[in-house]
Amino acid sequence: MVIDHDEQLCDVIGSALRGTYAVASVPHGAAALDLVKTHEPALILLDPRLPIMDGWSFVQQYRRIAAVPAKIVAMSAAPDLPHVAQQLQADGHLRKPFGIGELQDLVRRQLTAGAADAMAQGVEAT
Repeated sequence: MVIDHDEQLCDVIGSALRGTYAVASVPHGAAALDLVKTHEPALILLDPRLPIMDGWSFVQQYRRIAAVPAKIVAMSAAPDLPHVAQQLQADGHLRKPFGIGELQDLVRRQLTAGAADAMAQGVEAT
């Protein structure tokens, strides 16, 4: 799942990943919370600075309702991105702008780590 208010970036990410992964995108945290009620993403690419509901509010509410929370990667051009990712307790971060190969590698690594974590906990990864 991609949570970012930049529609063009969401389209680029979707195009880069759709051949291998199912990708949904939403423009803010409130829409993301609605979507996770019916879908369980394995990975969330999140811009922390969003309109309507920011990334911090989304993460806090999402972790309360998710049976098995997805890996979360913070995406931003902000110079303090590593600090922001740490505050969010994110599983990683990706600095904007990024290359398609960098994005694909990060997603592959996060999902591989997520599947290994789920197997270790006895949970089937989706």
